[in-house]
Amino acid sequence: MSHHISPEQLARYRETHRKRREARARALAARREQAWAEARKAARLLKEEFGAQRVVLFGSLVREGGRFFDERSDIDLAVWGMGWRDLLRAWSRLNASPFTFAFDVMLIEDARPSLRERIEHEGVNL
Repeated sequence: MSHHISPEQLARYRETHRKRREARARALAARREQAWAEARKAARLLKEEFGAQRVVLFGSLVREGGRFFDERSDIDLAVWGMGWRDLLRAWSRLNASPFTFAFDVMLIEDARPSLRERIEHEGVNL
């Protein structure tokens, strides 16, 4: 059974696809912008309330200009100068209101050497 699509129908399908692709790109750009704002806010919280000496954003939000950051992405932060107890308390705060993104926060000394190297090379100090 063969289905014939007229040139007009094909043009409408293509236009609809183009509009959806552009809308998704705009939504992802807005999501990346919001994630950057929340990452900066989280870094301030980690430093001011939990004593972090340094906070570095890494992962999909910074890799290749955020190209891999999508609807399911979280915000990855590496911290220096915090202990486990403070990290757990901070993680609990970050993954609650008023933040809208999930955070993955790690102590830099717990990172395996290859990840630590990537964080130092690709990460962004906040």
